[in-house]
Amino acid sequence: MKRKYLLFPVLLLTLCIVLSPALFKAEAAEQKDLNALLEERQIDCWVEGEVFGDLILGSRGTIQFIYLDAKLSKAISAEQGLAPWVDDLNQYYGSPETKKKVLFIANLEANKPWTVEEKKISVGGYNLTKKDVISSSWKNPFGTVDAGTTWQFAFVVPQEYARPGQEIMVGYGDDLVKWRVPK
Repeated sequence: MKRKYLLFPVLLLTLCIVLSPALFKAEAAEQKDLNALLEERQIDCWVEGEVFGDLILGSRGTIQFIYLDAKLSKAISAEQGLAPWVDDLNQYYGSPETKKKVLFIANLEANKPWTVEEKKISVGGYNLTKKDVISSSWKNPFGTVDAGTTWQFAFVVPQEYARPGQEIMVGYGDDLVKWRVPK
């Protein structure tokens, strides 16, 4: 009788040992997929910086733009451990404000005091307006931003300015980065 009770835990333990490498591989593959998606969809813009080799010196700050499409939104929803702001802003994907528009989420970091204006943010030649910014106003960095602060926000752009496969310029003011919209 004791053998019967011992057999089940032993079988369960054996099954866990056999399946655990497969689970770790699946998790690593999901992380790799998310990283690949982010690499294609992320644009980093240094504002007012001087390029010195691989370094950017004296920049006012950076804006990290992330193009949020269905593939990336799904990967973000499935992933644990991302920065909380990414999960928070992912909620805007598929919202009524994004209908017939392209969604971006952005992370702005100020290295120096900075007066941030939404009209200086440009995607494919389109300059943002206040109505394009869809995240809550208390989360938006527009106006004077102190050095050392970080802000995150979500915004939309009309589809014609960021069509899949199209090479466009994205950035702030005169500081623009060439980027190809993923298909």
